[in-house]
Amino acid sequence: MKMKIFLQKETKITKEIGDGCSPYSITSFPLFPSVKILYVFFAFLSIISVKAEQAPATISAPNTKAWVGQRLPFFIELHTNGSFDGSPTFSIPQIPGTVILKVGNPVVSSRQIDGKDRFTQRHEFALFSQRDGTLEIPAIPIRFSSRDGFTGPVTETDVKSEALTLNIQRPPGSDDIGFLITTDSLEITETWEPEPGSAEVGAVFKRTITQRAAEMTGMALAPAPTQAPEGTRLYPGRPEVTDKTERGDFLGERRETITYLIEKPGTITLPEITFNWWNPATEKLESKTLPAVSFEVPAPPAAAGSSSSTSTRLWPWLLAIAFIAIAVWQRKNLAALALQAWKALNPPHRIAARKLLRACHANDAAQVSAAWSAWLVTKPATFQSTPELQLAVLDMQSQLFGPAPSSDWQGKDLARAFSRQTLAFPLNKREVSPLPPLNP
Repeated sequence: MKMKIFLQKETKITKEIGDGCSPYSITSFPLFPSVKILYVFFAFLSIISVKAEQAPATISAPNTKAWVGQRLPFFIELHTNGSFDGSPTFSIPQIPGTVILKVGNPVVSSRQIDGKDRFTQRHEFALFSQRDGTLEIPAIPIRFSSRDGFTGPVTETDVKSEALTLNIQRPPGSDDIGFLITTDSLEITETWEPEPGSAEVGAVFKRTITQRAAEMTGMALAPAPTQAPEGTRLYPGRPEVTDKTERGDFLGERRETITYLIEKPGTITLPEITFNWWNPATEKLESKTLPAVSFEVPAPPAAAGSSSSTSTRLWPWLLAIAFIAIAVWQRKNLAALALQAWKALNPPHRIAARKLLRACHANDAAQVSAAWSAWLVTKPATFQSTPELQLAVLDMQSQLFGPAPSSDWQGKDLARAFSRQTLAFPLNKREVSPLPPLNP
């Protein structure tokens, strides 16, 4: 950029600006020297103003103050001398306790500066933070492509926005509330499948909690609690987040399905769940509570006791004597029959089942997974896993292949679920083939 200033008798000030800007001049009548200096100063300020307008990226926020959990919009504008090509990329920084989302489509405009077209893209972002105090958004790396004019070659531009400092305030009286959102309205509903009430050991209940809030994103809504009382086992599901944006208005939804497995008899009560939010319109803390839920789980019936008569107590001895006598007399035939009986009572699926239970008692998830795969190959065709057994297997597989395996995994849940179903399902019964015999 260059500037030439000529002070002549007519006090003619001429300013030539490079970078494609056309020259222009200011002419006045003869003035005092101090007034001439002012003209030179204002001409220099105009150069700085033109240079500032040519910044490739600018960041701004209409309001730099917000409540904890409230949507705070800010904007990034991109400027070029030609038309944009493709979509820009923004490397949004990761800020603890804060969610930053890009909103909608950019607003494209153009204007003339010193006779030359300037193109602008205005991108909107939304910030939600759970941390109060001064919050700084560091410089955001940006990459975009543009042309020289409308048909010129494409040029890649890598820039950084300036940092942006914001102030997040915690609503009064909310110091004891952990997760807090700020919205004018919050709708919370829940559904059960099946409905809670009387249940049996091993029963499975699914609870779906849905939250909807205006001016919020589903990612910023409070997660459902994951604590379970004694006698139950809880399996949290992956939350489903849906955001709807219409003419700049937000509507966020978060849907979570929690699975409860009843493990013990008795009265089991799930505590109530309270959701809190700050209403900026009324400047009051509001809340909604999902009621507590109880399950009545009866104890399983006890096995009937045997008679204590003298004849009953002597009967095993008589059988033992008779068995010994027969064994001595028919020892060869009994040995062959015993071998056939052992093979009949220990088919491959029963051997695989015993290996699976031994691996569960050793609390070795890798051995359990291998034994479970071996048992599936040999299991009877009519065998169907119960929901309790399916959840236990899923827990074991999450331990091996999940993102955060636990070091204290126990195989007792899988062993109990497997034993409970194998007792109910006679695995040693002979499978009936659906095909007719080859040689009837």
